[in-house]
Amino acid sequence: MADPEWRPARREAKAVAGAIDLVAVALLAGVVAALGFLVMLIQVNPLEQNPTGGEWALGYAVWLLWIPAVAVYASLGDRTLGARVLGLRLERSGLLQRVVRGLLWWPSALCLAVGVWWSWIDREGRSPADILSGARMLERQ
Repeated sequence: MADPEWRPARREAKAVAGAIDLVAVALLAGVVAALGFLVMLIQVNPLEQNPTGGEWALGYAVWLLWIPAVAVYASLGDRTLGARVLGLRLERSGLLQRVVRGLLWWPSALCLAVGVWWSWIDREGRSPADILSGARMLERQ
């Protein structure tokens, strides 16, 4: 039996929550990029020598950590920061659903938020992450 306090999330609420999450991810990316750059500068003094790509490799590796960090952010719990702000949650939030949604975040973001746009086309307002994970976003009434 469905909880009367929750209803299927509106497309607008999901889009705004996605925008909030994008800002959170951008801030996370900035922190990780700064950390990667700091590691590069600690490892090699670019003023004393001409660093090679191999000498910068550790910094690049640290910088690339933000990709799995975002996947973990998107899959932790049934509510990201944007979902918490707007009172959204997943109807079914098992580990598999959260992992699938976290992994699908990247293709959606890299394809100009195709998941958000797809929810405007789908009759039920579901994104590809909703369809493939079998989860449904709910909104507090």
